Amino acid sequence: MSANELWERMRANQSGIGLATVYRALNRGVDEGRLVAVGLEPGSVRYEAADLAHHHHFLCSACSRAFDLIGCVRSLEKLLPDGFEMTNHEILLYGNCADCREAS
Repeated sequence: MSANELWERMRANQSGIGLATVYRALNRGVDEGRLVAVGLEPGSVRYEAADLAHHHHFLCSACSRAFDLIGCVRSLEKLLPDGFEMTNHEILLYGNCADCREAS
C-alpha cells in the first residue's frame, strides 16, 4: 500500500490526519523493522509488513493497484551468465487486474 492509499483510507475513518503524519508513521515502521519499502514503479514507494514470506508482485497497468503473488519461480540461477552469483531477486508482473478487465 502506498502512503497516499493509506492516507485515503485513514481519512475516511479519522478526520484531520495529515499525509505527513502517515509518512512519519511509515518511515518509523521501516526504521523499526516492522515494514519494508517496496519500489514497484518509478517514483512510487509502497509498504508491506516485514515478516511476510518471500513473494512477488502483480501491478495493474490500469488502476496501479499492487497484488501479492504467492510462490516463486524456480531455477533462476540458470538464467545467469557464467561466473555470476545471484544474491536476491524481485519479479514484477504487469497486466490488468480482474476488476479492470471486467470494466473494459
